[in-house]
Amino acid sequence: MNEKSQLPIHRRVASETSEWKRLLRTWGIVTFCSLCILSTYLSPTFFNYWFTLGGQPDNPDGLCPLVPKINPIEDINNPKTLKNILHEDKFHKQERDRLLGAIQVPTEVYDDMLTPNSTTTLKELLKLEPRWKPFLKFHKYLEKTYPLVHKHLQVEKINHLGLVYTWKGKHDDKKPIILAAHQDVVPVQKATVDQWTYPPFKGGYDGKYLYGRGVSDCKNLLIGLLSTIELLLQNKEFHPKRTIILAFGYDEESAGTGAAEIAKHLLARYGPDSILQIIDEGNESFEEVEGLKLILPATGEKGYLDSVIELYTPGGHSSVPPKHTSIGIMAQLITEIENDAFLPLLTQVNPIMGELFCLAEHSPTLNPDIRRNILKAQVDANANKKVVEYLDANLDTKYLITTSQAIDVVEGGVKSNALPEHVSMLVNSRISVEESVQDVIDKYQFHIKAIAQKFNLGLILNGEQVIKPTNQGYFNYSLVEPLEPAPVSPINGESWNLFGGALRYLYEDLVFPKLNDTFVVAPFLSTGNTDTKSYWDLSRNIYRYQPGLPNSKSGIHSVDERLVFEGHFHIIAFYYYYLQVIDKADDAKF
Repeated sequence: MNEKSQLPIHRRVASETSEWKRLLRTWGIVTFCSLCILSTYLSPTFFNYWFTLGGQPDNPDGLCPLVPKINPIEDINNPKTLKNILHEDKFHKQERDRLLGAIQVPTEVYDDMLTPNSTTTLKELLKLEPRWKPFLKFHKYLEKTYPLVHKHLQVEKINHLGLVYTWKGKHDDKKPIILAAHQDVVPVQKATVDQWTYPPFKGGYDGKYLYGRGVSDCKNLLIGLLSTIELLLQNKEFHPKRTIILAFGYDEESAGTGAAEIAKHLLARYGPDSILQIIDEGNESFEEVEGLKLILPATGEKGYLDSVIELYTPGGHSSVPPKHTSIGIMAQLITEIENDAFLPLLTQVNPIMGELFCLAEHSPTLNPDIRRNILKAQVDANANKKVVEYLDANLDTKYLITTSQAIDVVEGGVKSNALPEHVSMLVNSRISVEESVQDVIDKYQFHIKAIAQKFNLGLILNGEQVIKPTNQGYFNYSLVEPLEPAPVSPINGESWNLFGGALRYLYEDLVFPKLNDTFVVAPFLSTGNTDTKSYWDLSRNIYRYQPGLPNSKSGIHSVDERLVFEGHFHIIAFYYYYLQVIDKADDAKF
């Protein structure tokens, strides 16, 4: 991502050494909190500036103002269609067949596949990498299933396999909207096929759940979006002023080259910051936390880094081994890394702070002490510490405020009587929004250097010599797929209010009209990465979310991946009216 396209709220931490960095960060929190306390006595305006990082809060009296609910009925064509989408058996059967048909095309993607941008022609690609062939079958399936979409929209194949559908709007002065999903699915291990309730690439329906690989991640979203457009075209009354773009990558589950190539294509056509909103897969449905129903679009994503650390040492016969073989040395390094976890940190930069504010202000059951600490967390260092401890104690919330480190792959040795000459490990890190790729590199490099000095070894870091290799050997540290934390989308403007207000209508008025509950829309942080990592330059308003119903048994990436099928129609109903609502929105307010 170009530096010029970073959002004001998205800051990167400088790359001091790890120990100094921790001291500086602690000093920074205390200083920030002190300034906030002082500012409350000096100037409310000054306090608001610090508190929102330059933006004005929608409601100065609350840290979590409710987004106004939007009722779209008077502004859309054929509002009765919403009832048909949600309740008509004929439509449900048609949609079930569509989704099952999509599942039955096994668009699996593997990490070792030759990427489409490696060849100049599709014929050459399929010859060298025949595992891409199902994607062509999937394209034909979509053409057959959605004839109106393929007749009336411009359909472009990017880098052979990426799909971009463009419904050209009448007004060029309105920024387009992008709705994204991906065609690919995680492979199914052959040894697990007999553990599925229904065959993973045949699928099945038990009256509540629809089963099949990709049914939740995320062919349900892709099919739901296309079904929405087909329905709007079928009704013949909606003629968009704003261009609508569907962007479907082909390797989100691996290299992500599909979205990267689509992004290049769209940037060349429209330019930077040219898209009003980008909405991709992400959190689904809503969560009930502390008696509060929360809709949680992710407004940010953690960063990413795979650290491949190799150790080369002299070989020999295992009958005369050194005190520590290369495997033993690597084991010591693993222990050092794992014993030095990244420190948790919670600041206003993290979208999770917004969710916590909503819990503190609106939850009927939240512990009073936690509530007080959350509300003071940005003006009181001790309160901040208590909230961090509260989140850090639970594995489900710990890594929302902490950079993770997982030793996922270790390889070394070839024979029982031969000393290992090469050992490698891969450490996967998901980087918190307050830290950077360089922070992670610095931490691992610190431990590698300590072990290298202990055993008189050299160190090569990403091709650069840090410590000269010796007769005893050397470490080689390589960086794979480094990705900084995503820019955080703002939540203090018309874009957030429109998206959130439309979602409130979906759940409060269409899905659960008898509950009389208020659904609170709050920002969230995605700990994984979506295809939006390639789209940062296109828009400031990026949301990772899809409508649906809570599904604690989704089985994503595992056996019996399943979808609460009723929730699938929430995708179609929402976008049926949301595309019409946002079509009338005034770009000047965004």
